[in-house]
Order: sequence, then C-alpha cells, then structure tokens
Amino acid sequence: MGRLSGRRVPWPGVAVLTLLVLLLPLVLPPFGVGIATEVFIMAIFAMSLGLILGYAGLVSLGHAAFFGAGAYTVALLGQYVFNTYLLLLSATAVAALLAAISGALFFRSTGAYFLMLTLAFSQVLFAVAFQAEPITGGDDGMSVVAVPDLGFGEIVGELGLYYMMGFAFLGCYLLLRLFVASPAGKVVKGIMENELRMRALGYNTFSYKLFVYTLAGAMAGFAGALYAYFNFYVTPDLLGWVLSGQALIMVIIGGVGTLLGPALGAAFFIVVQNYASFYTEYWALVLGLIFIIFVLLGRGGLMHLLRAVWNRTLPSRFREREDEMEPEEPAAEHQKERTP
Repeated sequence: MGRLSGRRVPWPGVAVLTLLVLLLPLVLPPFGVGIATEVFIMAIFAMSLGLILGYAGLVSLGHAAFFGAGAYTVALLGQYVFNTYLLLLSATAVAALLAAISGALFFRSTGAYFLMLTLAFSQVLFAVAFQAEPITGGDDGMSVVAVPDLGFGEIVGELGLYYMMGFAFLGCYLLLRLFVASPAGKVVKGIMENELRMRALGYNTFSYKLFVYTLAGAMAGFAGALYAYFNFYVTPDLLGWVLSGQALIMVIIGGVGTLLGPALGAAFFIVVQNYASFYTEYWALVLGLIFIIFVLLGRGGLMHLLRAVWNRTLPSRFREREDEMEPEEPAAEHQKERTP
C-alpha cells in the first residue's frame, strides 16, 4: 500500500473531484441537484461495470442483477432494520455473494456464452421479483420505508442526499483506483491481455477473475442500495436487462478502460435522458443515435475526447501525465501475444 500513496494515486485529481462535489450545489438549481444526486449513484454503478469490462475483459448484460439485489435488500430489510450502515453492508454483501456464485458458474464459458448467461441470470432474478408479489409487490414494486441516517440525524432533504451520494462516489472511485494500481489489479489486466501467458507464469487466473467480478458486483449492489434510499421505491425493472444495457451504454460513451470514463458516461446519459425527455417523447431515439455516433466515430469515448482537447490546448510542459487521472495503459499493449 505504500507504493500506492504516491504517483499511483492521483491526489490532485481526487482533490479536484472533491471540490466539484462540494461546490456543485452552489451553481445548480434544485432540479439540477436532484439530477446530480442520481448521476453519482449511476456513476458508481457504471464504474463497477467498467471495472470488469475495461480491466478484466468481461462483457456482461446482467450487471443490473446486482444493482437490483442491493436495492431490494434495503427495501426488504429496511422494514425491520433501520441502521443505515447495516443495511448498506447487507446490500453489498448480498450482491457480492450473488456475483461470487454466478461468476464461479459462468466463468466456465467465454465470449457470447458468458454474455448470454449473465443476461439469463439477470432475467431469472427479474422473474423472481415479478412473481413474488406478496413479498416484493410484483410489477407494482414496493416502497422503501428506511430513511438514511449516518449518525447525524435523518437525511431527508435533497442537499443531504446529494452529499451522501457524492461522497459515496468519491469513496468508490478511490477504492477502484487503489485496486487498479495494486499488484492484483495489474494481474487482472494481464489476464485480459493474455490469459494463457498468465497461467504459464503460475497465476490462478480463475481466482483473480472471480475476485474482480465479485468486487464489481458488490459495488453495483452498493449503488443499488443508495438508489433505494434516493428513490424510496424499487421495482423489478432494477433487475432487468434494460438497465444493464443502459449501464453498458454509459461505459462505452464514457470510455472503456478508464475509471472516470464510465462516470462521465453516466452523467452524460442521465442529463441527456432528463432534458431530452422534457422536449420529446422520442428521447430514447436521441440517445440511440448518440450511442451509434460514439461507437462509429468517437472510439475511446468522452475521456478520449477530453484528453485530445487537453493535449492540444495546453503546452507540453503543463500537461499532466495521462496516468495522473487514469491508470496507465497495460504495458503489454504494444507487445504481440506469443505462446509461452
């Protein structure tokens, strides 16, 4: 951990993000504060998917299963338990357990088969929540009676929820940065680049992939728990493939292989969704066209575009290294894969 306290952790970047979280409500209208709160939650969700997609090479269409599991855990247990820390921990643990079990089963398949298994798993949980009407409310969903309380009193106002979600986002981002820069994170990236070579070097690739998949699932469950506190209502849609697809769009628009990219993609998606739906009922078509443009022309996503603008705007002596804000590209990127 000592090695992570220096250049590997972008403390200046973290400070900028912290100031942004603290000062943003001063310039946003009340409606904007609510949107920003939702952005922080979905940014955590998108970053968790971006972790397995961009650093482990695992494409999932069922990531919403963990998000919805976390949300339903808060909704169900919140009827009997009112300790916010215990509820958040329980939601994270339930999602982590589901990720560990499903990952242990699904990693026997690769490529499109793994993708379809994750989709099927998500739809199974969706069907369970839909059919268990006496418990979950079925298609009508259920209200969340638990109110967040971090020891300073109940958080019921928009500003309090904003700061709660904002600092949760900062904590999750820092945790992912520490993991990606750690030796385990380097191994995971190596497995994505050439799993056969990593096996030859003696690494248990299955264990590393299962760990990062479980970590991503736990973080998605944590985001789902925060969403339950924010929305005060949960439905089976939180477990469905539509939300998983939206998260995948956020990651691609923001930039695969980066940590802040998915967060930017989440912000872009939520803002466009809210404002486009205000002017037209065909907002989904607008988002679809934007997504196609990014896939065809804007490869690398928003992070790539921002880096290009940054490098062209400032003189070279003032430019930060790319890894000041994002982890460096895998060292083996420029090497051809060879059989050990």
